[in-house]
Amino acid sequence: MATEKKSGFKVLICIDGSAESLKGIHYGARLGSGTGAEITILHIRTSDSHDINYSPSPGTNSNATNWGMSVAELRYLEEARQALVSYEWMSGIWTEDVVRYFDGDHLNNFQICYKTRLGQKINLKLKSGHNVAAEILDEAHGGAYGLIIIGASKFKRSLGRVFVSSEVQKVVVHAPCSVLVARDLHEVHGHLICLDGSERSYEMMIKDFITASLCSYKVSLISVAPTPGDESAHNNIIAEGLKRLKKLGYESHESIVVTGDPVENIVEYGRKYSVIVVAANDEGGLRRFFMGGTSFNIVLNAENSVMVVR
Repeated sequence: MATEKKSGFKVLICIDGSAESLKGIHYGARLGSGTGAEITILHIRTSDSHDINYSPSPGTNSNATNWGMSVAELRYLEEARQALVSYEWMSGIWTEDVVRYFDGDHLNNFQICYKTRLGQKINLKLKSGHNVAAEILDEAHGGAYGLIIIGASKFKRSLGRVFVSSEVQKVVVHAPCSVLVARDLHEVHGHLICLDGSERSYEMMIKDFITASLCSYKVSLISVAPTPGDESAHNNIIAEGLKRLKKLGYESHESIVVTGDPVENIVEYGRKYSVIVVAANDEGGLRRFFMGGTSFNIVLNAENSVMVVR
């Protein structure tokens, strides 16, 4: 008899039809398979959506119509389901457990759940609302998620900064859990964890190592000394991190200490990694200062994916 696989870890993947959000699905699927996580894939339908009379072309096998709806945005959920199948994480053993609900207007909310006998679970959800960030945060607070994955388009501003929408910024700042801002995500290149000597950065390091090890990701450490005179202190920061990891049976793939501006150096060194991992500086009522801090500026300036760990 199959043993039920239980996990308290839940991942919320937010999709909008973009390539970045589909890459986030791939990462989430690998994370789910490694940790036994429950995955929810969410699309927010706003009042700006006008193509509600969408219907698939003749001969198209679309779950949107099988689910009993012909709303255009449901094709994003179907694309997400097909992506999971193509990543070989949703095939054969998955069964449809119908959980369809509509609050008032039938276009407002929709959910369908897929399960396995081992206890794995994937939810596909469509929600309607006026504000994308508010709906994502509402889902995050109500669903007890451990991680939100949200795509961010890789566009340059005139001043050279990477564009991050206001919705993504709000989710990063106000989320009750860790957030992965996915850009050009190739998960095989490992994680780069940023240490600054604070207790929260060491706690973040341990959290990421536990998750990364379950998914067979390589993990490296970096600490940036503002001046050459600070290098010794930052070597000690790395040494302390390695000491804590060793006690738990983990090893770092690489350790880096560099001198200069923390944001510029981390963004530069982080380019060769799948994900730059930073700690959120919002404990003890300091969340309002997070938007001006190093971690938030790395989110804004990095050209690849950044995970803000809480």
